[in-house]
Amino acid sequence: MTNYRLDRRFVLLSVGTNVMAAGVAAALGFFLSSVAPLAWLFGILAVAALLNAVRVFAVPPVVARTDPSGLRLGGPLTVKPIHLPWLDVEDVTTADGRLFVDRGNDELLAFPLAFVGGRATELMRDVYDRLNAANGYRRFNPS
Repeated sequence: MTNYRLDRRFVLLSVGTNVMAAGVAAALGFFLSSVAPLAWLFGILAVAALLNAVRVFAVPPVVARTDPSGLRLGGPLTVKPIHLPWLDVEDVTTADGRLFVDRGNDELLAFPLAFVGGRATELMRDVYDRLNAANGYRRFNPS
């Protein structure tokens, strides 16, 4: 199984949002210090937001996963996760910075390769190799 994590440029947006939420919660906690339960609640929220920012920065979420049984695209901070068994995939192409997965029946999924950043080429190679292995032949030739 190979995991592809969200690129840092998308992670930083989430980190910034969490830090801003922590700042607002901390400010509200200070302003409402006369009401002890609310001050504690906003303090806890501020700490939780900061811890979440550190967690997302340290370990970005997985947005693509390949294994011998199939391909999973999407995840936290991107699109709804979809699992595709290799035998359900009709064709795979790339264009305009997207990975297009054709499932047949006029169902085409587009996954922005920017989500995986510098590992986009590795993801495409991995998809082609695993798809060929699942079908038992060299039908797809990435170029």
